[in-house]
Amino acid sequence: MKNNPTLRTFFIVILPALVLAGCAASSKLQSTLGNKYKYSTSMTSPEKSKEMVYRDEQLMIQFRMEDKGIRFQAQNISPDTMRIDWSKASVGVHGTFSPVRTVSTFYDTTRQQPAVQVLASLGIVRDAILPRGNSYFDGAQWRVDDLLPTTDANTHGMKNNIMGLVGSTIEIQLPVECGSEVRPYVFSLSIDSVCQVSWSDYRPASWVPPSPPVKKLRPTAQDNFTSVILGASFLGFLRYMMTVKKIPVVE
Repeated sequence: MKNNPTLRTFFIVILPALVLAGCAASSKLQSTLGNKYKYSTSMTSPEKSKEMVYRDEQLMIQFRMEDKGIRFQAQNISPDTMRIDWSKASVGVHGTFSPVRTVSTFYDTTRQQPAVQVLASLGIVRDAILPRGNSYFDGAQWRVDDLLPTTDANTHGMKNNIMGLVGSTIEIQLPVECGSEVRPYVFSLSIDSVCQVSWSDYRPASWVPPSPPVKKLRPTAQDNFTSVILGASFLGFLRYMMTVKKIPVVE
């Protein structure tokens, strides 16, 4: 290091600056969103599994719950072609079931259901699901809500709500057709624990696709006409003020 000015500059100048920038970013998130929390989950049905893995004679699937949705990897281990009917799949949170979005329909606005996923024998699919209403356009930008609340807005009430989710269940209904048989799988994931995590350790999910560009609306003919009227009115008023006879101030 003594003979390398580049390394000396990195450790003396750049590294402290990076640490300070990271601390500033985490402090800003802390002040605006509150404390950050992470859930630990396990599968309770159709069989218990801490790794959230299920396998039978035709399907092997593993789930992973994250802030924005539930990721999964599924493999067709049968000799027949498998079809996952996303139009009939649903996610249940707090007992309320909703149609799902997948990565391919993350920002879809046509309200069409996701297409059927076809898996050949030994085929694998990696995807994610979330309630359809959790991804929406608010008129100015796309927003994606967390599957469960993960920030407390610095309030005890919200913190208690998050902690109170321990023991609750998320259900996934997944109709799968294999050969001539349709099997309606129902997977139950239990919230085993909740812990507070540091914002400095938080990383946004890499699987969430970037939001599409927002199209700016062009002004209508009526908007243009209104602008012309307002502009002409202002110019007329300005001309009047410049030509009006000024009355001298009486002292």
